Amino acid sequence: MRLLMLALIVMVTLPAIAAGPRVVVSLKPIHGLVADVMKGVGEPYLLLTASADPHSHALRPSEARKLVQANVVFWVGSNLEGFLRKPLLNLPSGSRVVPLLRNSRLLRLKQRQGGIWKVDDPDRNKVGEFDPHFWLDPRNARIIVWQIVEVLSQIDPDNAANYEINGKRLRLELTRLEHDIDELLAPVRTLPFFVLHDAYQYFEFRFRTHGVGAIALDHDHKPGARRIAMIRQRLRAGDVRCLFQEAEFSSKIVTALTEGTATRVGVLDPIGKSVHPGPGAYSRILRDLAGNLKKCLVYSIDAKK
Repeated sequence: MRLLMLALIVMVTLPAIAAGPRVVVSLKPIHGLVADVMKGVGEPYLLLTASADPHSHALRPSEARKLVQANVVFWVGSNLEGFLRKPLLNLPSGSRVVPLLRNSRLLRLKQRQGGIWKVDDPDRNKVGEFDPHFWLDPRNARIIVWQIVEVLSQIDPDNAANYEINGKRLRLELTRLEHDIDELLAPVRTLPFFVLHDAYQYFEFRFRTHGVGAIALDHDHKPGARRIAMIRQRLRAGDVRCLFQEAEFSSKIVTALTEGTATRVGVLDPIGKSVHPGPGAYSRILRDLAGNLKKCLVYSIDAKK
């Protein structure tokens, strides 16, 4: 009888869960946040899986159908997922499209210019454009969580209470994540490193790490001979501890640059290609990124002793 009464109390106090909306999300880090907000209500559809590149993906028919059927689509914006520009214009009038980078509450950083952040051809520089990798600062993730809660509550008011509860819980988890990463990176915060793709300035800005340059400024153009020579000269100076590559870039460039230097090679993954999608994915992506950054930099300290 006591168990029956307890069950009745729980049923009365918990918000009723109605069928959730059809939600599509472009990138895995954002999908993780949406999945956490929708936990217990429904599962959002992830558009870009592990093997897909947001810069050059071609929609499959099954993915196009998911977009057309969606009540709401969350994406970063056209300067990252350019392949979505035309498909999103052709969605039914009842579909809602949410370009998250336009959120005025976000900390938005301009794309870096100058020095070893500058591309060889000035015509390729997108001056004034915002860096789209905003999710790599957990403070931005917390802002986006409230935007997700607001949007989902508007299109699905029957589950608004559930979205709000999940959103509050998630924001607390993101605060703990931010604190944990801050402590983890404290010993290596001032050590200089290079990256292949300039995708990490939000992470660097929040956790005060010391990125000093990138080999490629965008995915569409390989670095020229002048740029390669400038980077190699910096690596030979011996102060850069690590060079971080990503899976989509050729390792031949990394080998050529680091050969004969003391610079170690690590791997960073800003979109979590190896992380299982769903609730908790965002935190795992950032923890893995921070852990891999520290692992390479700490090893470089030990190697110099």
